[in-house]
Amino acid sequence: MTLALVGVSHLDVELTDLERLSAVAHELPHELLTGKMTAGAVMLSTCNRVELYLDAPNPKMAALAAKQCFTLPGLDLSEQTRIRYNDDVARHLFAVTAGLESMVVGEAEISGQVRLAISDARRDGTVTARLDRLFGAASRASRQVASTTGLGTAGRSVVSVALDLVEQRHGSVKNKTVCLIGTGSFARISYAELSRRGVGELLLYSLSGRAQRFAETHPGTVIPQAELALALARADVVVSCSGAPHTVIDAASLTPLVAPRDTPMALLDLALTRDIDPDIAALENADLVTLDDVGRHAPPAHMEAVTHARRVVDDAVDTFAMVEAGRSADPAIVALRQHVFAAMQRESERAERKHPAATALAITGALDRFANELLHVPMVRARELVQQGRSEEVLDALDLLFGLAIDFTPFEDSAPQ
Repeated sequence: MTLALVGVSHLDVELTDLERLSAVAHELPHELLTGKMTAGAVMLSTCNRVELYLDAPNPKMAALAAKQCFTLPGLDLSEQTRIRYNDDVARHLFAVTAGLESMVVGEAEISGQVRLAISDARRDGTVTARLDRLFGAASRASRQVASTTGLGTAGRSVVSVALDLVEQRHGSVKNKTVCLIGTGSFARISYAELSRRGVGELLLYSLSGRAQRFAETHPGTVIPQAELALALARADVVVSCSGAPHTVIDAASLTPLVAPRDTPMALLDLALTRDIDPDIAALENADLVTLDDVGRHAPPAHMEAVTHARRVVDDAVDTFAMVEAGRSADPAIVALRQHVFAAMQRESERAERKHPAATALAITGALDRFANELLHVPMVRARELVQQGRSEEVLDALDLLFGLAIDFTPFEDSAPQ
């Protein structure tokens, strides 16, 4: 394979550093593709990680080039940046997608974020067929983990842990008024968890003006863009996950809203790029819960379920690697088929010149059946041998027996349409 992974996560760096990197992450795949070192790139940027998945003719050179992208003015993450290749890339992505590498092990959000990452890469034209297969296999492995291990059956997620903290400090959120800021995938997960806990009125606000459309499938009170302050004044709890490049709620604006309150306003900032001004934590009558708080209070995972999930991931990686290895036999199989069918075509043309049309057609049909029967076992064996790591033997045999000099180009498959 020709896969590489370059990235950092909450295990490597502080969330504030991840925040800065995340702000420019969407530009990285195009920068690398412009440099001609990669055939494809997929960016996975979440509240836990910023990772680049690469398909490249020389994965080590591509990874070193990508590593430079993780150094910003005043922020050098080169020492913390992790690099993986081939099977280790698949193993990491499968584990990430299954929630095994998250702050909250077994969390529900990450599988959707992985699907969104590959969807964005398809839209932007930065994905290759190999990367598309990798991410598809990761999603299948995640579903298998969820259905067979029991990991995450308690519904643990970043949102649920954050709301657990709020309820521990301020009592149940049932029947309380909640202002939800954002309309993306994280907002949908937040909405579902809030609804499950029986909150009262849900005030829906969007900086992008999408609140009305969001409300078509997530009923609530749409707040006009100019009336956020009015919504905050009514809210008992604020959940913000807009992912805006700037602060949505600042301390100066919130101070007059919380000062007259009898009970504290709980504010959950679940956006990596910080929707809520950190200075709000110092305000009286305001209780700010951040991703750092979630990481510190995440419940420990059930070890038996995690162990089982790791086995599922390892099996899925082995299957993916075997299938991909078999695919590298395709050029040899194509060359052998072309060689045999070229000879068959010459005989068919000779039959057409020498015999009546009906006889020539019968001869061509017989040759076609004979060629397929002749090729079946060599094609099957070629795939098996390549999967066993014996591709050089396949190439040598075809060269020795048929004079076929085959060049295995790294990017024989194109991006999906």
